Amino acid sequence: MIAGAFWSFAKPSMAPRDLDQLQAELNIASNILTDRLARLVERGVFRKRKYQSAPERFEYLLTPMGTDLHGPLIMMMAWGDRWRANGEPPMLLKHETCGKVFTPVVVCNRCGEPIHAYTMKYRMRYNPDKFGGPKSGRAVPGRV
Repeated sequence: MIAGAFWSFAKPSMAPRDLDQLQAELNIASNILTDRLARLVERGVFRKRKYQSAPERFEYLLTPMGTDLHGPLIMMMAWGDRWRANGEPPMLLKHETCGKVFTPVVVCNRCGEPIHAYTMKYRMRYNPDKFGGPKSGRAVPGRV
């Protein structure tokens, strides 16, 4: 739910915006927008800051948690571009540092190589038997 609500606000420029700006950009009913923003503020994705007293007006800024959601969301976008866009991605991403259009990938923070489902294993930090979970050859409790 958080990711779905956040995605509504994930724009190329994640600059602070007020309710009127967001409503105009998103073309969304004010009650729905207010509800989504309240939930995202409550869950720590955005923070609300008053910038005007009369009339009272607020802007919504990403928290560090909100900023961290950007990576997973652009990866979901890349999946949609690959599998659902029929070769015509609706949005291109440009890396501001090098100026190039890019496709996001998940890479290992140790060696920099791309990570694929078949090139990794994981170690569960709990016993799945306690939760009735299935056993998997790729997930072995206590070892990697």
